[in-house]
Amino acid sequence: GLNFIRLATPTTDAKRLPKVLQNTSGFVYYVSVTGITGAAAAEATEVGPEVARIKRSTTLPVIVGFGINTPEAAKAIASVADGCVVGSAIVKEISTGKPVAEVLAFVAKLAAGAHAA
Repeated sequence: GLNFIRLATPTTDAKRLPKVLQNTSGFVYYVSVTGITGAAAAEATEVGPEVARIKRSTTLPVIVGFGINTPEAAKAIASVADGCVVGSAIVKEISTGKPVAEVLAFVAKLAAGAHAA
């Protein structure tokens, strides 16, 4: 079957959350910061309560993305959520012309951080 992933953000209020979760399967993707990707850092102290709020309304895993760019950040966010997504930080590594092995090593460090949570 199809998975319908929905985005929740810091501006998703209690009235809108049920609509976001309607027909959602797989997981809920929580966008941890407002604004554009790569512009701000996700803070576990702010994300944790929001993840808990969403989890009170669903049994789906809540995965957090935006603002995660170091192994330490991946660990911090994964400690308050069911997982994390890293995009811009990996794209940045690629765009600097680093060899594939270095980019993969960076990704491995991010994964190790998340798994250490």
